[in-house]
Amino acid sequence: MNAQVPTPEEWLAADPDPVTRTELELLIKTGDQAGIDDRFGDRLRFGTAGIRGPMGAGPNRMNRVVVRQTAAALAGHIGSGAKVVVGYDARQNSEVFADDVASVLAAAGCHPVMLTPKAPTPVLAFAVDHLGADAGVMVTASHNPAGDNGVKVYLGDGAQIIPPHDQAIEEAMASQPLPPRELPSATREEADVSVEYLTAILSNVAIHGPFHPLAYTPLQGVGLPLLSRALDSINNGRPFVVEDEAEPDPLFRNVVSPNPEDHDTLAKLIRRAEQIDTPLALATDPDADRLAAVVWAYDNEWRILTGDEIGALLCDWMLRTAPGGTERVVANSIVSGRLVGRIAAARRATHVETLTGFKWIARAADNLEPRDDGQPWRLVFGYEEALGFACSDQVRDKDGISAAVQFVALCRALAMEDGRTPIERLGELMDEFGLHRTDQVSVELDGRAGSEVMGVIRDRLPYRFGSVEVVEITDYRHGVGGLYPADVLRFDLADGSRVSLRPSGTEPQIKGYFEVVGDIQVPDPLLTLSEAVRELIYEANSAISDR
Repeated sequence: MNAQVPTPEEWLAADPDPVTRTELELLIKTGDQAGIDDRFGDRLRFGTAGIRGPMGAGPNRMNRVVVRQTAAALAGHIGSGAKVVVGYDARQNSEVFADDVASVLAAAGCHPVMLTPKAPTPVLAFAVDHLGADAGVMVTASHNPAGDNGVKVYLGDGAQIIPPHDQAIEEAMASQPLPPRELPSATREEADVSVEYLTAILSNVAIHGPFHPLAYTPLQGVGLPLLSRALDSINNGRPFVVEDEAEPDPLFRNVVSPNPEDHDTLAKLIRRAEQIDTPLALATDPDADRLAAVVWAYDNEWRILTGDEIGALLCDWMLRTAPGGTERVVANSIVSGRLVGRIAAARRATHVETLTGFKWIARAADNLEPRDDGQPWRLVFGYEEALGFACSDQVRDKDGISAAVQFVALCRALAMEDGRTPIERLGELMDEFGLHRTDQVSVELDGRAGSEVMGVIRDRLPYRFGSVEVVEITDYRHGVGGLYPADVLRFDLADGSRVSLRPSGTEPQIKGYFEVVGDIQVPDPLLTLSEAVRELIYEANSAISDR
Protein backbone atom coordinates (compact mmCIF):
# COMPACT_ATOMS: atom_id res chain seq x y z
CA MET A 1 0.00 0.00 0.00
CA ASN A 2 1.26 3.49 -0.91
CA ALA A 3 2.60 5.17 2.24
CA GLN A 4 0.96 8.42 1.18
CA VAL A 5 -2.48 6.81 1.17
CA PRO A 6 -4.22 7.27 4.54
CA THR A 7 -5.49 4.35 6.58
CA PRO A 8 -9.19 3.46 6.50
CA GLU A 9 -9.53 4.73 10.08
CA GLU A 10 -7.98 8.08 9.17
CA TRP A 11 -10.28 8.30 6.18
CA LEU A 12 -13.34 7.64 8.33
CA ALA A 13 -12.45 10.55 10.57
CA ALA A 14 -12.36 12.93 7.59
CA ASP A 15 -15.36 11.62 5.61
CA PRO A 16 -18.47 13.85 5.95
CA ASP A 17 -20.72 11.48 3.98
CA PRO A 18 -22.69 8.96 6.09
CA VAL A 19 -23.19 6.70 3.06
CA THR A 20 -19.50 6.19 2.32
CA ARG A 21 -18.67 6.06 6.04
CA THR A 22 -21.14 3.20 6.44
CA GLU A 23 -19.62 1.45 3.42
CA LEU A 24 -16.13 1.66 4.91
CA GLU A 25 -17.23 0.74 8.43
CA LEU A 26 -18.82 -2.44 7.05
CA LEU A 27 -15.62 -3.39 5.21
CA ILE A 28 -13.60 -2.92 8.40
CA LYS A 29 -16.12 -4.76 10.56
CA THR A 30 -16.33 -7.79 8.24
CA GLY A 31 -12.58 -7.89 7.64
CA ASP A 32 -13.02 -7.53 3.88
CA GLN A 33 -9.36 -6.91 3.11
CA ALA A 34 -9.86 -7.26 -0.64
CA GLY A 35 -12.49 -4.52 -0.57
CA ILE A 36 -10.25 -2.30 1.55
CA ASP A 37 -7.24 -2.88 -0.70
CA ASP A 38 -9.33 -2.06 -3.76
CA ARG A 39 -10.26 1.30 -2.25
CA PHE A 40 -6.96 2.14 -0.51
CA GLY A 41 -4.32 0.36 -2.59
CA ASP A 42 -4.13 3.32 -4.95
CA ARG A 43 -5.77 6.68 -5.57
CA LEU A 44 -7.71 8.07 -8.52
CA ARG A 45 -5.41 9.61 -11.10
CA PHE A 46 -5.87 12.65 -13.29
CA GLY A 47 -7.07 11.48 -16.69
CA THR A 48 -8.10 13.54 -19.71
CA ALA A 49 -8.94 16.71 -17.77
CA GLY A 50 -9.45 15.73 -14.16
CA ILE A 51 -10.51 12.73 -12.13
CA ARG A 52 -13.38 10.35 -12.80
CA GLY A 53 -14.43 6.98 -11.45
CA PRO A 54 -16.96 4.93 -9.47
CA MET A 55 -18.39 6.55 -6.36
CA GLY A 56 -17.57 4.94 -3.03
CA ALA A 57 -15.29 5.15 0.00
CA GLY A 58 -11.54 5.66 -0.08
CA PRO A 59 -8.97 7.45 -2.23
CA ASN A 60 -9.53 5.13 -5.20
CA ARG A 61 -13.19 6.18 -5.51
CA MET A 62 -15.07 9.40 -6.16
CA ASN A 63 -16.38 10.82 -2.88
CA ARG A 64 -16.55 14.02 -0.87
CA VAL A 65 -13.07 13.61 0.62
CA VAL A 66 -11.45 13.16 -2.81
CA VAL A 67 -13.43 16.10 -4.19
CA ARG A 68 -12.30 18.29 -1.30
CA GLN A 69 -8.69 17.21 -1.79
CA THR A 70 -8.95 18.09 -5.48
CA ALA A 71 -10.38 21.52 -4.69
CA ALA A 72 -7.70 22.19 -2.07
CA ALA A 73 -4.95 21.18 -4.50
CA LEU A 74 -6.43 23.44 -7.19
CA ALA A 75 -6.66 26.34 -4.75
CA GLY A 76 -3.03 25.89 -3.81
CA HIS A 77 -2.04 25.83 -7.47
CA ILE A 78 -3.90 28.97 -8.60
CA GLY A 79 -3.44 30.96 -5.39
CA SER A 80 -5.57 33.01 -3.03
CA GLY A 81 -7.85 35.55 -4.67
CA ALA A 82 -8.37 33.51 -7.84
CA LYS A 83 -11.85 33.50 -9.36
CA VAL A 84 -13.16 29.99 -10.07
CA VAL A 85 -16.43 29.09 -11.82
CA VAL A 86 -18.04 25.90 -10.49
CA GLY A 87 -20.71 23.97 -12.40
CA TYR A 88 -22.44 20.64 -11.98
CA ASP A 89 -24.78 18.32 -13.87
CA ALA A 90 -27.67 16.13 -12.67
CA ARG A 91 -25.69 13.07 -11.60
CA GLN A 92 -25.78 11.55 -8.13
CA ASN A 93 -23.88 13.78 -5.69
CA SER A 94 -22.96 16.35 -8.35
CA GLU A 95 -24.53 19.25 -6.48
CA VAL A 96 -23.05 18.09 -3.16
CA PHE A 97 -19.60 17.74 -4.72
CA ALA A 98 -19.89 21.18 -6.34
CA ASP A 99 -20.87 22.71 -3.00
CA ASP A 100 -17.81 21.09 -1.40
CA VAL A 101 -15.59 22.48 -4.16
CA ALA A 102 -16.94 25.99 -3.64
CA SER A 103 -16.58 25.76 0.15
CA VAL A 104 -12.97 24.57 -0.01
CA LEU A 105 -12.07 27.26 -2.55
CA ALA A 106 -13.66 29.97 -0.43
CA ALA A 107 -11.86 28.76 2.70
CA ALA A 108 -8.58 28.99 0.77
CA GLY A 109 -9.22 32.61 -0.15
CA CYS A 110 -10.48 32.02 -3.68
CA HIS A 111 -13.63 33.56 -5.15
CA PRO A 112 -16.00 30.76 -6.24
CA VAL A 113 -18.85 31.50 -8.65
CA MET A 114 -21.52 28.79 -8.74
CA LEU A 115 -23.41 28.32 -12.01
CA THR A 116 -27.17 28.02 -11.69
CA PRO A 117 -29.12 26.00 -12.56
CA LYS A 118 -27.62 22.57 -13.33
CA ALA A 119 -25.55 23.17 -16.44
CA PRO A 120 -24.12 21.32 -19.43
CA THR A 121 -20.34 21.07 -19.44
CA PRO A 122 -19.89 23.44 -22.43
CA VAL A 123 -21.70 26.18 -20.50
CA LEU A 124 -19.07 25.91 -17.77
CA ALA A 125 -16.30 26.16 -20.38
CA PHE A 126 -17.95 29.26 -21.83
CA ALA A 127 -18.52 30.81 -18.41
CA VAL A 128 -14.86 30.58 -17.38
CA ASP A 129 -13.81 32.84 -20.23
CA HIS A 130 -16.96 34.99 -20.26
CA LEU A 131 -16.73 35.80 -16.55
CA GLY A 132 -12.98 36.39 -16.67
CA ALA A 133 -12.24 33.58 -14.23
CA ASP A 134 -8.85 32.11 -13.45
CA ALA A 135 -10.12 28.51 -13.51
CA GLY A 136 -13.24 26.38 -13.71
CA VAL A 137 -14.46 23.16 -12.14
CA MET A 138 -17.21 21.00 -13.63
CA VAL A 139 -18.65 18.13 -11.60
CA THR A 140 -19.67 15.46 -14.11
CA ALA A 141 -18.79 12.00 -15.37
CA SER A 142 -20.16 12.84 -18.82
CA HIS A 143 -21.40 9.61 -20.46
CA ASN A 144 -20.05 7.18 -17.84
CA PRO A 145 -22.36 4.74 -16.01
CA ALA A 146 -24.71 6.04 -13.31
CA GLY A 147 -22.44 4.91 -10.48
CA ASP A 148 -19.60 7.17 -11.61
CA ASN A 149 -18.86 10.83 -11.09
CA GLY A 150 -15.92 13.11 -11.67
CA VAL A 151 -14.34 16.54 -11.59
CA LYS A 152 -13.08 18.32 -14.72
CA VAL A 153 -10.71 21.25 -14.31
CA TYR A 154 -10.42 24.20 -16.71
CA LEU A 155 -7.78 26.89 -16.94
CA GLY A 156 -8.49 30.60 -17.27
CA ASP A 157 -8.74 30.45 -21.06
CA GLY A 158 -11.84 28.27 -20.77
CA ALA A 159 -10.10 25.13 -22.06
CA GLN A 160 -9.44 21.92 -20.16
CA ILE A 161 -6.37 21.64 -17.97
CA ILE A 162 -3.11 20.55 -19.59
CA PRO A 163 0.39 19.61 -18.40
CA PRO A 164 2.17 20.64 -16.26
CA HIS A 165 -0.82 21.99 -14.32
CA ASP A 166 -2.56 18.61 -14.06
CA GLN A 167 0.55 16.87 -12.70
CA ALA A 168 1.08 19.64 -10.15
CA ILE A 169 -2.48 19.33 -8.86
CA GLU A 170 -2.29 15.52 -8.73
CA GLU A 171 0.97 15.66 -6.78
CA ALA A 172 -0.53 18.18 -4.36
CA MET A 173 -3.53 15.89 -3.80
CA ALA A 174 -1.23 13.01 -2.90
CA SER A 175 0.92 14.98 -0.47
CA GLN A 176 -1.53 17.13 1.45
CA PRO A 177 -3.25 16.09 4.70
CA LEU A 178 -6.85 14.95 4.74
CA PRO A 179 -9.33 17.84 4.83
CA PRO A 180 -11.39 18.41 7.99
CA ARG A 181 -14.80 16.77 8.14
CA GLU A 182 -16.51 20.08 8.93
CA LEU A 183 -15.88 22.98 6.56
CA PRO A 184 -16.45 26.61 7.55
CA SER A 185 -19.58 28.15 6.08
CA ALA A 186 -18.84 30.47 3.19
CA THR A 187 -20.78 32.72 0.88
CA ARG A 188 -20.38 32.38 -2.86
CA GLU A 189 -21.54 34.28 -5.88
CA GLU A 190 -24.07 32.65 -8.22
CA ALA A 191 -24.34 33.23 -11.95
CA ASP A 192 -26.68 32.20 -14.76
CA VAL A 193 -24.93 32.70 -18.10
CA SER A 194 -27.40 30.76 -20.25
CA VAL A 195 -28.56 33.83 -22.20
CA GLU A 196 -25.00 34.88 -22.95
CA TYR A 197 -24.05 31.31 -23.86
CA LEU A 198 -26.92 31.01 -26.33
CA THR A 199 -26.06 34.37 -27.87
CA ALA A 200 -22.49 33.18 -28.35
CA ILE A 201 -23.23 29.82 -29.98
CA LEU A 202 -25.95 31.27 -32.23
CA SER A 203 -23.80 34.14 -33.48
CA ASN A 204 -22.27 32.05 -36.30
CA VAL A 205 -25.31 29.95 -37.28
CA ALA A 206 -26.36 30.50 -40.90
CA ILE A 207 -30.14 30.13 -41.14
CA HIS A 208 -31.54 29.01 -44.48
CA GLY A 209 -34.54 26.97 -45.48
CA PRO A 210 -37.75 25.92 -43.76
CA PHE A 211 -38.48 24.49 -40.32
CA HIS A 212 -36.96 21.01 -39.93
CA PRO A 213 -38.72 18.72 -37.43
CA LEU A 214 -36.32 17.01 -35.07
CA ALA A 215 -36.48 14.02 -32.74
CA TYR A 216 -34.18 14.40 -29.76
CA THR A 217 -33.09 12.77 -26.53
CA PRO A 218 -30.91 14.27 -23.79
CA LEU A 219 -30.47 10.73 -22.40
CA GLN A 220 -31.90 11.84 -19.05
CA GLY A 221 -29.28 14.55 -18.75
CA VAL A 222 -29.25 18.34 -18.77
CA GLY A 223 -29.25 19.15 -22.50
CA LEU A 224 -32.96 19.71 -23.21
CA PRO A 225 -33.65 23.21 -21.80
CA LEU A 226 -30.84 24.97 -23.65
CA LEU A 227 -31.22 23.03 -26.89
CA SER A 228 -34.94 23.84 -26.93
CA ARG A 229 -34.22 27.53 -26.44
CA ALA A 230 -31.52 27.45 -29.12
CA LEU A 231 -33.84 25.84 -31.67
CA ASP A 232 -36.58 28.32 -30.81
CA SER A 233 -34.12 31.12 -31.49
CA ILE A 234 -33.54 29.91 -35.06
CA ASN A 235 -37.29 29.42 -35.61
CA ASN A 236 -37.06 25.66 -35.65
CA GLY A 237 -39.50 25.03 -32.82
CA ARG A 238 -38.97 22.72 -29.90
CA PRO A 239 -37.68 19.20 -30.58
CA PHE A 240 -39.91 16.15 -30.34
CA VAL A 241 -38.34 14.52 -27.32
CA VAL A 242 -38.23 10.87 -26.26
CA GLU A 243 -40.63 11.44 -23.39
CA ASP A 244 -39.26 9.05 -20.78
CA GLU A 245 -35.69 10.26 -21.44
CA ALA A 246 -36.49 13.99 -21.29
CA GLU A 247 -36.03 14.72 -17.59
CA PRO A 248 -32.72 14.33 -15.75
CA ASP A 249 -32.38 11.13 -13.74
CA PRO A 250 -29.16 10.46 -11.80
CA LEU A 251 -29.75 6.70 -12.19
CA PHE A 252 -30.47 6.80 -15.95
CA ARG A 253 -33.27 4.30 -15.39
CA ASN A 254 -34.90 4.74 -18.80
CA VAL A 255 -31.83 4.53 -21.04
CA VAL A 256 -29.86 1.48 -22.13
CA SER A 257 -26.67 3.44 -21.51
CA PRO A 258 -25.88 7.13 -21.01
CA ASN A 259 -23.31 6.83 -23.80
CA PRO A 260 -24.66 7.89 -27.23
CA GLU A 261 -21.86 5.89 -28.90
CA ASP A 262 -23.83 2.78 -27.87
CA HIS A 263 -26.17 2.14 -30.80
CA ASP A 264 -28.70 0.32 -28.62
CA THR A 265 -29.10 3.54 -26.64
CA LEU A 266 -30.55 5.24 -29.73
CA ALA A 267 -33.35 2.71 -30.39
CA LYS A 268 -36.08 4.74 -28.66
CA LEU A 269 -34.88 7.89 -30.38
CA ILE A 270 -35.31 6.23 -33.77
CA ARG A 271 -38.83 5.10 -32.83
CA ARG A 272 -39.65 8.68 -31.81
CA ALA A 273 -38.43 9.93 -35.19
CA GLU A 274 -40.65 7.38 -36.93
CA GLN A 275 -43.65 8.51 -34.88
CA ILE A 276 -43.33 12.10 -36.07
CA ASP A 277 -42.16 11.14 -39.58
CA THR A 278 -38.91 13.10 -39.51
CA PRO A 279 -35.66 12.01 -41.19
CA LEU A 280 -33.46 13.52 -38.46
CA ALA A 281 -32.84 12.43 -34.86
CA LEU A 282 -30.19 13.78 -32.49
CA ALA A 283 -28.92 12.80 -29.05
CA THR A 284 -26.66 14.51 -26.57
CA ASP A 285 -24.97 12.72 -23.70
CA PRO A 286 -25.99 13.55 -20.10
CA ASP A 287 -23.73 16.60 -19.77
CA ALA A 288 -24.49 17.65 -23.37
CA ASP A 289 -20.92 17.87 -24.61
CA ARG A 290 -21.28 15.13 -27.26
CA LEU A 291 -23.67 14.75 -30.18
CA ALA A 292 -24.97 11.65 -31.96
CA ALA A 293 -26.93 11.90 -35.21
CA VAL A 294 -29.27 9.42 -36.88
CA VAL A 295 -30.58 10.15 -40.38
CA TRP A 296 -32.90 8.44 -42.86
CA ALA A 297 -30.79 7.11 -45.71
CA TYR A 298 -31.63 6.78 -49.38
CA ASP A 299 -31.72 2.99 -49.06
CA ASN A 300 -34.80 3.32 -46.82
CA GLU A 301 -33.19 2.60 -43.49
CA TRP A 302 -31.89 4.55 -40.54
CA ARG A 303 -28.20 5.34 -40.53
CA ILE A 304 -26.34 6.13 -37.30
CA LEU A 305 -23.56 8.43 -38.41
CA THR A 306 -20.06 7.89 -37.09
CA GLY A 307 -18.19 10.69 -35.39
CA ASP A 308 -15.97 11.00 -38.45
CA GLU A 309 -19.02 11.32 -40.74
CA ILE A 310 -20.61 14.00 -38.57
CA GLY A 311 -17.21 15.69 -38.41
CA ALA A 312 -16.92 15.77 -42.20
CA LEU A 313 -20.44 17.18 -42.64
CA LEU A 314 -19.99 19.84 -39.97
CA CYS A 315 -16.51 20.77 -41.19
CA ASP A 316 -17.79 21.29 -44.73
CA TRP A 317 -20.76 23.29 -43.41
CA MET A 318 -18.73 25.49 -41.07
CA LEU A 319 -16.22 26.32 -43.81
CA ARG A 320 -19.01 27.06 -46.30
CA THR A 321 -20.66 29.49 -43.88
CA ALA A 322 -17.58 31.02 -42.19
CA PRO A 323 -15.99 33.63 -44.47
CA GLY A 324 -12.24 33.85 -44.63
CA GLY A 325 -9.18 32.04 -45.88
CA THR A 326 -6.18 30.29 -44.44
CA GLU A 327 -6.55 32.04 -41.07
CA ARG A 328 -9.48 29.68 -40.47
CA VAL A 329 -8.28 26.64 -38.54
CA VAL A 330 -9.81 23.16 -38.58
CA ALA A 331 -8.50 20.69 -36.00
CA ASN A 332 -9.02 17.04 -35.21
CA SER A 333 -7.35 14.38 -33.09
CA ILE A 334 -4.66 12.07 -34.46
CA VAL A 335 -6.98 9.05 -34.15
CA SER A 336 -9.77 10.66 -36.20
CA GLY A 337 -10.23 10.18 -39.93
CA ARG A 338 -8.39 12.08 -42.66
CA LEU A 339 -11.39 13.33 -44.66
CA VAL A 340 -11.70 16.55 -42.66
CA GLY A 341 -8.08 17.46 -43.44
CA ARG A 342 -8.74 17.07 -47.15
CA ILE A 343 -11.91 19.16 -46.94
CA ALA A 344 -10.01 21.89 -45.09
CA ALA A 345 -7.23 21.98 -47.70
CA ALA A 346 -9.73 22.25 -50.55
CA ARG A 347 -11.59 25.08 -48.79
CA ARG A 348 -8.36 27.06 -48.17
CA ALA A 349 -8.40 26.50 -44.42
CA THR A 350 -5.47 25.48 -42.23
CA HIS A 351 -5.66 21.94 -40.89
CA VAL A 352 -4.08 20.90 -37.57
CA GLU A 353 -3.83 17.44 -36.00
CA THR A 354 -3.67 17.30 -32.20
CA LEU A 355 -3.48 14.66 -29.53
CA THR A 356 -6.72 13.05 -28.38
CA GLY A 357 -8.88 15.29 -26.21
CA PHE A 358 -10.36 18.75 -26.47
CA LYS A 359 -7.77 20.17 -24.13
CA TRP A 360 -5.54 19.97 -27.22
CA ILE A 361 -8.11 20.53 -29.98
CA ALA A 362 -9.42 23.74 -28.37
CA ARG A 363 -5.88 25.16 -28.35
CA ALA A 364 -5.00 24.16 -31.92
CA ALA A 365 -5.00 27.76 -33.16
CA ASP A 366 -3.10 29.03 -30.10
CA ASN A 367 0.03 27.06 -30.88
CA LEU A 368 0.53 28.14 -34.49
CA GLU A 369 3.27 30.56 -35.51
CA PRO A 370 2.03 34.15 -36.00
CA ARG A 371 0.81 34.88 -39.52
CA ASP A 372 2.82 37.13 -41.83
CA ASP A 373 -0.28 39.20 -42.60
CA GLY A 374 -0.94 39.86 -38.91
CA GLN A 375 -4.37 38.23 -38.95
CA PRO A 376 -5.17 36.13 -35.90
CA TRP A 377 -5.71 32.42 -36.33
CA ARG A 378 -9.34 31.43 -35.79
CA LEU A 379 -10.54 27.95 -34.83
CA VAL A 380 -13.62 27.46 -37.00
CA PHE A 381 -14.19 23.78 -36.29
CA GLY A 382 -12.67 21.04 -34.18
CA TYR A 383 -13.66 17.43 -33.62
CA GLU A 384 -12.70 13.99 -32.43
CA GLU A 385 -14.23 10.73 -33.59
CA ALA A 386 -15.85 10.05 -30.17
CA LEU A 387 -18.78 12.38 -31.06
CA GLY A 388 -17.09 15.54 -29.81
CA PHE A 389 -17.48 18.73 -31.91
CA ALA A 390 -16.57 22.40 -31.41
CA CYS A 391 -18.46 24.82 -33.65
CA SER A 392 -17.95 28.11 -31.79
CA ASP A 393 -14.65 29.74 -30.90
CA GLN A 394 -16.40 31.21 -27.85
CA VAL A 395 -16.74 27.74 -26.29
CA ARG A 396 -13.31 26.17 -25.97
CA ASP A 397 -14.53 22.62 -25.50
CA LYS A 398 -16.68 20.09 -27.27
CA ASP A 399 -20.30 21.20 -27.28
CA GLY A 400 -23.23 18.96 -28.18
CA ILE A 401 -25.73 21.83 -28.10
CA SER A 402 -23.99 24.14 -30.57
CA ALA A 403 -23.14 21.14 -32.77
CA ALA A 404 -26.81 20.10 -32.78
CA VAL A 405 -27.93 23.58 -33.82
CA GLN A 406 -25.36 23.70 -36.62
CA PHE A 407 -26.41 20.23 -37.79
CA VAL A 408 -30.06 21.33 -37.94
CA ALA A 409 -29.02 24.45 -39.88
CA LEU A 410 -27.08 22.23 -42.29
CA CYS A 411 -30.12 20.00 -42.84
CA ARG A 412 -32.34 23.03 -43.46
CA ALA A 413 -29.92 24.45 -46.01
CA LEU A 414 -29.68 21.13 -47.87
CA ALA A 415 -33.46 20.83 -47.96
CA MET A 416 -33.81 24.36 -49.30
CA GLU A 417 -31.16 23.95 -51.99
CA ASP A 418 -32.61 20.91 -53.75
CA GLY A 419 -34.11 18.59 -51.16
CA ARG A 420 -30.85 16.81 -50.43
CA THR A 421 -30.19 14.85 -47.26
CA PRO A 422 -27.07 14.69 -45.07
CA ILE A 423 -26.35 11.22 -46.48
CA GLU A 424 -26.43 12.59 -50.02
CA ARG A 425 -24.13 15.46 -49.02
CA LEU A 426 -21.77 12.95 -47.41
CA GLY A 427 -21.77 11.00 -50.67
CA GLU A 428 -20.84 14.15 -52.56
CA LEU A 429 -17.89 14.71 -50.22
CA MET A 430 -16.78 11.11 -50.74
CA ASP A 431 -17.01 11.59 -54.52
CA GLU A 432 -14.87 14.71 -54.23
CA PHE A 433 -12.24 13.42 -51.81
CA GLY A 434 -12.45 9.63 -52.00
CA LEU A 435 -14.35 7.07 -49.96
CA HIS A 436 -13.18 7.23 -46.33
CA ARG A 437 -14.50 4.66 -43.87
CA THR A 438 -13.50 4.44 -40.22
CA ASP A 439 -14.21 2.14 -37.29
CA GLN A 440 -12.75 1.31 -33.90
CA VAL A 441 -12.53 -1.45 -31.32
CA SER A 442 -12.04 -1.39 -27.55
CA VAL A 443 -10.37 -4.48 -26.08
CA GLU A 444 -10.78 -5.13 -22.35
CA LEU A 445 -7.58 -6.04 -20.50
CA ASP A 446 -8.90 -7.80 -17.38
CA GLY A 447 -7.79 -4.96 -15.12
CA ARG A 448 -4.29 -4.76 -16.59
CA ALA A 449 -2.91 -1.30 -17.34
CA GLY A 450 -3.19 -0.35 -20.98
CA SER A 451 0.28 1.21 -20.90
CA GLU A 452 1.75 -2.20 -20.00
CA VAL A 453 0.15 -3.83 -23.02
CA MET A 454 1.27 -0.95 -25.24
CA GLY A 455 4.82 -1.65 -24.05
CA VAL A 456 4.59 -5.26 -25.22
CA ILE A 457 3.25 -4.15 -28.61
CA ARG A 458 6.24 -1.82 -28.96
CA ASP A 459 8.57 -4.73 -28.22
CA ARG A 460 7.03 -6.79 -31.02
CA LEU A 461 5.88 -4.23 -33.58
CA PRO A 462 3.76 -5.71 -36.39
CA TYR A 463 4.95 -5.20 -39.93
CA ARG A 464 1.68 -6.12 -41.57
CA PHE A 465 -2.02 -6.17 -40.71
CA GLY A 466 -3.63 -9.11 -42.42
CA SER A 467 -1.95 -9.27 -45.81
CA VAL A 468 -1.20 -5.54 -46.04
CA GLU A 469 2.32 -4.32 -45.29
CA VAL A 470 3.06 -1.55 -42.79
CA VAL A 471 5.05 1.20 -44.54
CA GLU A 472 5.43 3.67 -41.66
CA ILE A 473 5.22 3.50 -37.86
CA THR A 474 4.81 6.67 -35.79
CA ASP A 475 5.36 6.48 -32.04
CA TYR A 476 4.00 9.56 -30.25
CA ARG A 477 5.55 8.53 -26.94
CA HIS A 478 8.48 10.92 -27.37
CA GLY A 479 6.52 13.70 -29.04
CA VAL A 480 5.99 14.10 -32.78
CA GLY A 481 5.71 17.35 -34.70
CA GLY A 482 5.70 19.48 -31.58
CA LEU A 483 2.95 17.47 -29.89
CA TYR A 484 3.16 16.63 -26.21
CA PRO A 485 4.35 13.02 -25.66
CA ALA A 486 1.48 10.52 -25.72
CA ASP A 487 1.12 6.74 -25.53
CA VAL A 488 -0.09 6.34 -29.12
CA LEU A 489 1.15 4.19 -32.00
CA ARG A 490 0.16 4.84 -35.60
CA PHE A 491 0.66 2.41 -38.49
CA ASP A 492 0.34 3.57 -42.10
CA LEU A 493 -0.26 0.70 -44.52
CA ALA A 494 0.70 0.17 -48.14
CA ASP A 495 -2.89 0.41 -49.39
CA GLY A 496 -3.47 3.81 -47.77
CA SER A 497 -5.17 2.40 -44.68
CA ARG A 498 -4.23 3.56 -41.20
CA VAL A 499 -4.31 1.97 -37.73
CA SER A 500 -3.85 3.82 -34.42
CA LEU A 501 -3.58 2.29 -30.95
CA ARG A 502 -3.75 3.94 -27.53
CA PRO A 503 -4.71 2.95 -23.98
CA SER A 504 -7.98 4.29 -22.59
CA GLY A 505 -7.56 7.17 -20.18
CA THR A 506 -10.32 5.93 -17.86
CA GLU A 507 -10.64 2.14 -18.27
CA PRO A 508 -8.36 -0.95 -18.58
CA GLN A 509 -8.67 -1.03 -22.35
CA ILE A 510 -6.69 -0.62 -25.52
CA LYS A 511 -8.52 1.33 -28.20
CA GLY A 512 -7.84 0.61 -31.83
CA TYR A 513 -8.84 3.03 -34.60
CA PHE A 514 -8.67 2.21 -38.27
CA GLU A 515 -9.41 3.94 -41.54
CA VAL A 516 -9.74 2.54 -45.06
CA VAL A 517 -9.60 4.80 -48.09
CA GLY A 518 -10.88 3.59 -51.46
CA ASP A 519 -13.60 1.46 -52.97
CA ILE A 520 -15.37 -1.22 -50.94
CA GLN A 521 -13.85 -4.65 -51.57
CA VAL A 522 -14.57 -8.28 -50.69
CA PRO A 523 -13.47 -9.21 -48.12
CA ASP A 524 -14.02 -5.80 -46.54
CA PRO A 525 -10.61 -4.43 -45.46
CA LEU A 526 -12.29 -2.59 -42.58
CA LEU A 527 -13.35 -5.93 -41.08
CA THR A 528 -9.94 -7.42 -41.82
CA LEU A 529 -8.24 -4.57 -39.94
CA SER A 530 -10.62 -4.97 -37.01
CA GLU A 531 -9.77 -8.65 -36.67
CA ALA A 532 -6.04 -8.01 -37.02
CA VAL A 533 -6.07 -5.26 -34.37
CA ARG A 534 -7.97 -7.44 -31.91
CA GLU A 535 -5.53 -10.30 -32.47
CA LEU A 536 -2.53 -8.00 -31.93
CA ILE A 537 -3.91 -6.70 -28.61
CA TYR A 538 -4.98 -10.15 -27.38
CA GLU A 539 -1.53 -11.58 -28.12
CA ALA A 540 0.21 -8.74 -26.26
CA ASN A 541 -2.11 -9.16 -23.29
CA SER A 542 -1.52 -12.93 -23.25
CA ALA A 543 2.24 -12.44 -23.40
CA ILE A 544 2.07 -10.54 -20.10
CA SER A 545 -0.07 -13.25 -18.51
CA ASP A 546 2.46 -15.91 -19.57
CA ARG A 547 5.41 -14.20 -17.90
